[in-house]
Amino acid sequence: MTTTLRPEPGLATTADLAARLWTDVAPILRDVPEPLETALHSLLRAVIPLIASAARGDDLWPAETTARIRASIAEIAEATDDVTPIVGVVSELTSRVLHVVMSGEPGQPAASPRAVSAVGSRLVSELLAGAHHTSTRKHRGSLAKGRAQRTQELLRGIRPDGDDDYDLAPAYAVVAVHCAEPLDTARLAGAFEQVAGDGALTALGPVGGFVLLPAGDEARAAQLARQAHAELPGRVWMAASWRPRGEIAWGRQEAGKVLSLALAADHEPGVYLLADLLVEFAVAREPSVSDNLVRIIEPLLQYPALLETLKVLVATDGNRSQAAERLIIHRSTLDYRIQRIEQLTGLHPGSVRGINVLSAALTARAWAEQSGRPRRPAEPAAARRTHPLE
Repeated sequence: MTTTLRPEPGLATTADLAARLWTDVAPILRDVPEPLETALHSLLRAVIPLIASAARGDDLWPAETTARIRASIAEIAEATDDVTPIVGVVSELTSRVLHVVMSGEPGQPAASPRAVSAVGSRLVSELLAGAHHTSTRKHRGSLAKGRAQRTQELLRGIRPDGDDDYDLAPAYAVVAVHCAEPLDTARLAGAFEQVAGDGALTALGPVGGFVLLPAGDEARAAQLARQAHAELPGRVWMAASWRPRGEIAWGRQEAGKVLSLALAADHEPGVYLLADLLVEFAVAREPSVSDNLVRIIEPLLQYPALLETLKVLVATDGNRSQAAERLIIHRSTLDYRIQRIEQLTGLHPGSVRGINVLSAALTARAWAEQSGRPRRPAEPAAARRTHPLE
């Protein structure tokens, strides 16, 4: 069959050279067997921007691009034992860019031909290595593991057998996900695949799960998680932890606990990092500190209005006007409740120290209930003042 190249999404905003390459390569790809079509287009969507960037003098090869290229190569090698035509396409692309660079055509910036050759050589090496890897695995009589199984094994800390890690990235954003209302699993996974391409590995259900996104550093990990979050409807919470591939299981534990703390603390939907909940994370790891904080908050448990008032004060960072508006009460009523909170806990919610300690205490109590840990008994009622609340 004849294959028609689909243009790269957003091509109008890319360099003219990349658009020209998509046009030039179309005749080379005619009569590509159908099983290769999807994988080949996925490969070219990663390859062409790399070669065009090299022509501009940029050396850009992020971890997520490597994973995307390797995943596409693995699919190609699974579909055919002969990757020579694909190597020929990459070599032809490289030759065409070298011609543009060396001819000094108008509108093309000067660049070192060596940079273009280096990218082309690396791409060919990846192709050949991927073909060899797949061929070796086939010869052993084993099939490639499903992506879901590989994701689960990585999350549990199981190391890939032999060279089965060929198409994995060196580091990942480990993202824990929770949805308030069930979402279509395909749509949920699609949001992550949209921002990370074929390198995204998902273990998701309708209400969440875990996702691995190739990321070169912590900043990129947070960026990818936030981009995916922006694509999803409804109330969704995420926690992200960046880890090298060998530490993904630790990243899963960290992201899972940060997500649990964000939910326990009634934080708004969004993306949370360890730095956002550092105090709460430390409290959750130290039972004796957690128990002391729970004991501070327990006198309020008999007074739902006071407990709700404190939660709103924490959510509004102690802003009394916002808190009164959200609670739909008069400012004088709020001031009275604040006095009662101070009487019962010994901490003033209007002070920086008071609101911080009380916020940590709320989280410690929610975490203790969530994890099933028994609460310490509150102080005897006789030790407290018991003014009735309206």
